[in-house]
Amino acid sequence: MSFLNNYPLYTALGDSLTVGVGSTLFMPNFVKCFHRDLKSYFQMPVACRKFAKNGATTGDILATLYRPDVARTVASARFITLTGGGNDLLRAGKIWIRMRDRTLLSRALGESHTNIERIIAAMIHLHAGHSESFMIRILNLYNPMPHIPESRLWLEAFNERLLSLERFAEVRVADIYHAFYGRESSLLAMDHTHPNPLGYKIMADTTARLGFDPVARRGA
Repeated sequence: MSFLNNYPLYTALGDSLTVGVGSTLFMPNFVKCFHRDLKSYFQMPVACRKFAKNGATTGDILATLYRPDVARTVASARFITLTGGGNDLLRAGKIWIRMRDRTLLSRALGESHTNIERIIAAMIHLHAGHSESFMIRILNLYNPMPHIPESRLWLEAFNERLLSLERFAEVRVADIYHAFYGRESSLLAMDHTHPNPLGYKIMADTTARLGFDPVARRGA
């Protein structure tokens, strides 16, 4: 299981946070920072592929795994990161702000978690039969609307559900929510939604601090 020149492969999937919206052309984003962390830790070149789209929901991300090129790349990846769920909740949240109906938020919470679980299951299935270890890192959601008190409750519920996915040996959840908590104004870009370059660096640092097992135990 290899990629270019037999280098281990890092594959990033997700939404605008994986795209890097909010950073600038010459400043790092999450994928660039985490890619750097991988190369630094393993002291070797690491190839990188990214499949992400601004505005992607968890359903959109799940659908990309049925593309042959994405499936092949994920199956070859030793390192995988996933960002998703924010657009699901933001869309439902905007309706809640207008109508104060919690039904759509509850539905979005359940559907997004189900989709993420299916994404993880699909990734693990794609690796079935391969002998090399791999790791999956899911980034939980920070709060871009801390001025709305109820947003905290929904995000904490979403993030709590994500932790159940750590039952898979390859999966760890990066706690971006608490890394940003109380610092949102200094870590978000001018759109008040996406991270700025410092915010993306903190996302990568938080993810890297989880370690790189099970790949690190067996070597890249």
